[in-house]
Amino acid sequence: MSTSLLYHGFGIQGPYHHVSTKYENGAVIFNIAHNSNIKCPECRSRSVTKKGIKPRRFHGAPIGNKPTYICINSQRVRCGDCGVTRFLPLRFAPREKVRYTKGFEKYVLSLSALNMSISDIARLCNVSWDCIKEIQKRHLNKKYRQPDLKDVTHIGIDEIYCGSKTGFMTVVIDMKTSAVIYTEKGKKAASLDGFWARKKRCKKPIEAVATDMGQAYISSVNEHAPNAKLVIDRFHVVKGFNEKLTEFRRDIQRAAENKDDSQFLKKNTLASGE
Repeated sequence: MSTSLLYHGFGIQGPYHHVSTKYENGAVIFNIAHNSNIKCPECRSRSVTKKGIKPRRFHGAPIGNKPTYICINSQRVRCGDCGVTRFLPLRFAPREKVRYTKGFEKYVLSLSALNMSISDIARLCNVSWDCIKEIQKRHLNKKYRQPDLKDVTHIGIDEIYCGSKTGFMTVVIDMKTSAVIYTEKGKKAASLDGFWARKKRCKKPIEAVATDMGQAYISSVNEHAPNAKLVIDRFHVVKGFNEKLTEFRRDIQRAAENKDDSQFLKKNTLASGE
């Protein structure tokens, strides 16, 4: 096993070299080590002193159905120039305090793109369900946390109830792609301030907005997109019409001269589908 194969096959790049390979319980274990040209992780000085090691093991991309592990004695050093004492960074790990490599993370995301379930990926990679979920969650958060608004011209605004702890959330949707492009707690006009601040930096203005009849959203649209066409969504229009029709029917029913006329009106109204 060469250091080049670790680099090209598993993405292990940086100041490391291959030491040995072992096969235990159906797994392939690669032992690597830091190179001798150690530098201070803070000031990049070579005036460093070794201050102990910490054995660490990382999941690598599997070989077929065999799990692989990358093992290294993480080196702790003290810099004689800046006085910092800390462990050398492990460049092949995507973040601190994780137990898998960047290559493993890319492999999991490639399986996710094939619509494999979290449970199937976890079983194939010999890791916990929570590990796969965390990788997918971070990827989705990074990719969709702030969607690009430069081509957004038609939006829909509404609120959803997310339970007693969270309360209401304001949601903005791109009506052309049906993608959620903004969310914020609350259902007041101020809940949309973050969206308007981001959209203000874009050249294309908002051309049309669909919302309910809540005055908070309507006032926010009139303030920040005064030239946009404001459309009240069909559900709330029909709901308002039915409420007025029911109120009108009840007024007529109360005004009926006798009880028989009132019951006749009620039965015929119910039969018509109210």
